[in-house]
Amino acid sequence: MNRFIIFLSVFTSIIGAGYFYIGLKMIPGLGLDEMFSLLAWVLIFVLVISIPISYWISHTVASPRMQSVFSYFSFLSLGFFTILLSIVLFQDFMILVFSFLKIVSPYFANLLEASFLGKLFPLSGMDTFFSSIILLAIASILTAWGMFEAHVRIRTIEVNVPVENLHPDLIGFTIAQISDVHIGPTIQRPFLQHVVKRIQNFRPDVVVITGDLVDGPAHLYSQHLAPLVDLKSKYGTFFITGNHEYYNGVLAWIAEIKKLGIHVLLNENKILSHKNAKLALAGVTDLKAGSILPNHETNAKQAMHGAENSDFKILLAHQPNSIYEAEKAGFDLQLSGHTHGGQYFPGNLIIYLAQKFVAGLHRYKKTLIYVSRGTGYWGPPIRIGAPSEITKIVLVDSKAKNANIVKIKKEKRY
Repeated sequence: MNRFIIFLSVFTSIIGAGYFYIGLKMIPGLGLDEMFSLLAWVLIFVLVISIPISYWISHTVASPRMQSVFSYFSFLSLGFFTILLSIVLFQDFMILVFSFLKIVSPYFANLLEASFLGKLFPLSGMDTFFSSIILLAIASILTAWGMFEAHVRIRTIEVNVPVENLHPDLIGFTIAQISDVHIGPTIQRPFLQHVVKRIQNFRPDVVVITGDLVDGPAHLYSQHLAPLVDLKSKYGTFFITGNHEYYNGVLAWIAEIKKLGIHVLLNENKILSHKNAKLALAGVTDLKAGSILPNHETNAKQAMHGAENSDFKILLAHQPNSIYEAEKAGFDLQLSGHTHGGQYFPGNLIIYLAQKFVAGLHRYKKTLIYVSRGTGYWGPPIRIGAPSEITKIVLVDSKAKNANIVKIKKEKRY
């Protein structure tokens, strides 16, 4: 918990700096009088401190309605302001470009200043009111669209995983993957009920949950996992831990998840006998687990133990960066989540600083890796350019005609 408090403090400080910068840019530009300027700064301060307060409420207050309302308030505003900050920074960059053009080509710069672009990227303070209104409008539209994408639509993605020399009895083996659901104050039982129903529509051979299923303490949110009992597949449902399980009392959550009949893989494997083939399904703990619980240190080699002679070996690992150890241990396929695909701009770009594999199917040396964009969301209830997904993974012969086909189906979430 102390580690998470440090993370939250740093996160809030960074966000606070961003909010402050927006205030410096936007409040004078809107031409507000002294009283309204003061109120605007007070609002910015309230929105900044609402972030740690919302975490405190979601971990301590028993009222589900208060948790939900306050979390939506703080994290929707966080989404709006991070989008607005990106737009403001882009405006600053374009103003620098215009300023440079004015030096090297005054005639061309004057033409730009006289156009709509000149009002959107003003070189003087005369037109800042117009540009401020436009930026606020753009941020509002993008926020509304992101909410719609996060709450109303979800994709079922069917991915054919082409495997060389795949055992004939494993051709067509189907895995349903969900990841990063983040059950908590804003994602609860109705959401999970719909996800379970969608999975049952394609009757997988096995269901896997690749971490960050929850985002809060078990004593407040465990009842929202009840729909998982209805998951039906030939070989059952398997779960691995993500970083958010460790932030929220992992041992309590593991106990609750096991009560639902779900297999929890902690650096271990299960051999599935499918017709005449042996498929090893292994799982490792999150990469950060060992820093929180030393006996949960991730260990791909241990997860492989006893499965070396299986016909196909799959590793469930929350973070894509586990692929380096997975490849060394001899796994054929790794299934991961964690990245959310960046969730929304600028996260879609920043995520590449931390992850080599962000979304979709890739190959690292001899090991394939599929990274889910996640089924829910974390923090801001927004997705732009990184749609949420339920994944239907099908093992196919690499020589098959449709070996690399990816099918996407959009459906309403509720």
